[in-house]
Amino acid sequence: MRIPSQFDDDSLYRKKIPRGESVKTFRKLIRLALGLALVVVVMLQAAKPDVYRPFFGHLPAKAGGAAANLPSALAQQAQFSATENAKTRQTRYSPEARQIANQLILQLSRKEQVSWTVALSRSLRGLKNEKLPVEIAANAQKLKFAPDLENSERAQWEYVIQDLSGTASAPLDDPQYGRTQQHALLAALDEAAVNRVIDGSVWRSDDFDSFYRALDSASQLKESGAVTVGALPLLQQPDVFLNQTVTIHGNVALVENIDAPKNPYGIENYWQLWIKPSEGVDRPIVAVVPDVARSVSEQAGTQRAATEGVQVSVVGKFLKRLAYKSGAGADLAPVVIGRITYAPFVEGEQATTPTAGETAVSTSKFWLIASISFVGGVGLAMLLMWRTSVLAKQSRKLRAAYRQDPDEFLKGLGEQSPTGPSNAGQGHS
Repeated sequence: MRIPSQFDDDSLYRKKIPRGESVKTFRKLIRLALGLALVVVVMLQAAKPDVYRPFFGHLPAKAGGAAANLPSALAQQAQFSATENAKTRQTRYSPEARQIANQLILQLSRKEQVSWTVALSRSLRGLKNEKLPVEIAANAQKLKFAPDLENSERAQWEYVIQDLSGTASAPLDDPQYGRTQQHALLAALDEAAVNRVIDGSVWRSDDFDSFYRALDSASQLKESGAVTVGALPLLQQPDVFLNQTVTIHGNVALVENIDAPKNPYGIENYWQLWIKPSEGVDRPIVAVVPDVARSVSEQAGTQRAATEGVQVSVVGKFLKRLAYKSGAGADLAPVVIGRITYAPFVEGEQATTPTAGETAVSTSKFWLIASISFVGGVGLAMLLMWRTSVLAKQSRKLRAAYRQDPDEFLKGLGEQSPTGPSNAGQGHS
C-alpha cells in the first residue's frame, strides 16, 4: 500500500536498503573506528614530554627530579638565593646611573674590578664578606665623580663604595638606600668582565673573570623567561645570545669533574658536561655547573653515545664558543654556565615524577578504561536497537488488533456481481 504525500513518495512500510548503501555505511563505520584509534594514539603520545618540549621547553624543576637530586647544601643555597632574588628583582636602575657606574669602573684596574665584583655580588645576596680587600677602601679616596653630579646622588654613590669596604651602614629610615646604585655598578662590572672574554678560542685567562662570576651566581638563575635553544643558534648568532640566559635540553655524552684553580670566589671544583642537544643539529654544547645529580655523576669519566647518556636540562648564561679538537678537526662548541634544572632519579632516591613502572601501569589502566568504555558503548547501542525493534513489533500488533472491519455498505459492494446491471437492463427492455 502506498500513500503519496507532499513530502515524499515513499511507502509507509520499511524500505529495503540497497547493497550499495550498506557498503557506504560500513565504510563510514570503518572511518570512525580509524579516527578513534588515531585519537587514542595522539593521547598516548601527548603524555611524552619529547613531543612538546621543542615548543614549550621542559618541565619546571619542582615537577622534575633535579632539585631533589642535588646535595642538601646546594639546595639550601638555591632556596636562599631565590628568596634574596625575589627582593632584588624589583630593583631597577636608570641609564644615568649606569653611565656613572661605567665612569667609575674605568678608573679601576682589572684586579680591582674583580675584587669589587666579588664583594658587591655577595653583599647584594645578603652574604657576609669574610675577607674584604684593603684596596677597596683605598680606592674610595681616589675615585672621581662628574662635577655636575648632584650632592644627594653623589652621597649615595659614596655610601655604596664605603659599604663595599665595610665602613658604612644604611640609614635606619631607608634600608634600600643606595640599592639602585649597587645594581648599576654590578651590571657595569659584569659587562666589563664579559667584554674581556675571547670568543672562538680555547680557554684563556681573560675568560675566567666572567667564568667564575657566572658559576658563582648560577643558583640565582631563573627558569622563567629563558629561551630554549640548540647548538646552531648559539654558534651562528653568538652576539645575540652573549651573556643571555638560555635553556638547553639533551643527553650527556661526557661528564668531567674539574678541580678549579685558586679564584676570588672560592670555588674548588665544578662539573663540565658535554651535551648532545635534543633539538637541532648534532653538535655538542658544553655545560658548566657547580653540582650535578647522582644519575649524572655516576657517568663521570666514561664517554657514552648520545642516545645512551642521561637526559638533563640546564639553564645558564651563554659565555663563548669554545674551540676544541673533534674527529673532523678543529671545531667550536657553545659554553653555557648555569645549573641543572632536570635530571632523572636513580635507584634509592625518592622520585617526585612517575617512574617507568608507574608509566606502564598508567598505560595499562588507560587501555583497560578504553576497553571497558568500548564494550559498554557497543552493548548500550545493541540494547537500544533491540528495544526499538521490540517497540516497533508491539506497535504493529496494536494497530492490527484495533483495526475495524469493513462496514455493511462496503461488504455489499464486494458481493455484487459485475454482470448485474447488464442483466437488469435486458429484462427491462
